[in-house]
Formats: sequence, structure tokens, C-alpha cells
Amino acid sequence: MEVQTAKSNLKKKSVFREYAEAAVIAIILALFIRTFVVQAFKIPSGSMEPTLLVGDHILVNKFLYGVKIPFINKTLIPISEPKRDDVIVFIYPVDKSKDFIKRVIGLPGDEIEIVNNKIHINGDPFEDRYGYYPDLGRKFLFLGNC
Repeated sequence: MEVQTAKSNLKKKSVFREYAEAAVIAIILALFIRTFVVQAFKIPSGSMEPTLLVGDHILVNKFLYGVKIPFINKTLIPISEPKRDDVIVFIYPVDKSKDFIKRVIGLPGDEIEIVNNKIHINGDPFEDRYGYYPDLGRKFLFLGNC
């Protein structure tokens, strides 16, 4: 008898409140996943052709290189470093409102040189299976700390 009295004293949630609670939980979960786990991007330019085409959609594993604090992009827990041939997404340094999607070929301390449409890393030829290099008749030299 006391069990029935205790149950009858509990107020039943309204339908609106139940939907509101479910919506709030879904939004919090979606923001957490987008911030720390995976994010969708759309390819904005043809710089990755023929591998990725303009308008293609990709999902980026944000957890792969470590847990970052949102808005300040400070890595809290580093997990791994980018490796050659990884496709990475980063904020364009000149215009922070744009994301760049590129393939890694150079690592910190590497000397990258393109001569006759061939990549050389630290003086050794690099076979880029993904790259496409139209004949531009130019020579590039990149020395830098990435």
C-alpha cells in the first residue's frame, strides 16, 4: 500500500519536458562528438585532385593526433604525430575562417625540393603515389620547421 502511495506522489513529466530533455541531451552529445571525436568537411577546391574532388565530403578523426581544447586549439593529451601520406585538415594561417585539407609529405626538419616535377625529401627522391604535377617548368625549395 505504501509503494502505491509513493508512486502516486511522484509527478509525471509533461510530454514537452520529455522532448526538451531529449533534445538537450542530443545537442550536448552532438557537440561533444563534433568537438572531440569526428567532424565533417566538404572539399572546397581542386588542390587535392584527383584524390579528392571539389564537393566531396570527408569525415575527420579529431582524436587521432590528440585531445585539443576547443577555441584555443591547445593539445591536452597528445596521441600521435602526422605521418607522410596522412590527409590532414588545418586552419589556414592567413585566413583563420578557412580550413585547408592537404596530404603530408614533409615532416619537421625535412628539406623538400621539387625539381622537374619530382619531389626530393632531404636529397632523396620521393615517390608520391597520390600527387599530380602539371608541367609548370618551375623549381621549388622548401626549408622549414612545420
